[in-house]
Amino acid sequence: MLNEERKMKIIEMIDKEGIVQIQDLTKAFRVSIYTIRRDLSDLENKGLLRRTHGGAVRIEKSAWLPTIEEGKKEAVAEKKAIALKASKYIEGGDCIFMMGSTITDMITPNISGKKITVVTNSLDVGSALSQYENIETIIIGGRVKNYKGNILGSKAVDEINGYHFDKALIPCGGVQFKAGVTTSTIDSSDFTRAVINVTRENILIADYRKIGRVTFSKICDVSRLSRIITDDKADTYELDQISKKNVAVDIAIIDSP
Repeated sequence: MLNEERKMKIIEMIDKEGIVQIQDLTKAFRVSIYTIRRDLSDLENKGLLRRTHGGAVRIEKSAWLPTIEEGKKEAVAEKKAIALKASKYIEGGDCIFMMGSTITDMITPNISGKKITVVTNSLDVGSALSQYENIETIIIGGRVKNYKGNILGSKAVDEINGYHFDKALIPCGGVQFKAGVTTSTIDSSDFTRAVINVTRENILIADYRKIGRVTFSKICDVSRLSRIITDDKADTYELDQISKKNVAVDIAIIDSP
């Protein structure tokens, strides 16, 4: 296989999966580690990917935001595993905040038997939890972002400032050990920052595509987090660096079919 053909195949793989590992590429193309490293370096110089420790990840636009349908279809197995692990940290008597996301949507069935108080900015989460008598559900007021059904804006931030949470389940657009936790809109970053400021234990829930990624608006430094829950496809170098910031890192393992 010619060099350029191999590089095109690498780009196809990374566009499809979001991440590639050097070890996997050497096996797939039957070339040396040095050859793959050179290929990745060339592709990074052309702005086609971003190298990581042991591989490379797809470059996303900083304002990238998936549609609702895209979010429901992508990394489904990873999100389900993360949701299951995250639900185990929710204990009876907790007062928690659940921010709207596809992962938090998956968490709701797993906590249905617990006696807890949930505050949320998600119409979907609020509706799903309201059927359980043992869960006191509070939906905050504010402006509804129609594409997701999440409530944001200054009124929502003001209301959040009147609460204190034991735990918060925090989604994000990206998390990187230097750039911190980021998201795609200013409204979302302002609101999430307010939640973090009034929460004792902040738990970031993010699949592998978000690890090492930087999006438009910064929420906080990673040191503000208590824990990150992700999956076993996540960039291990990024996770190691984040753990050095005194953040616990939990890896959710996908169940075999």
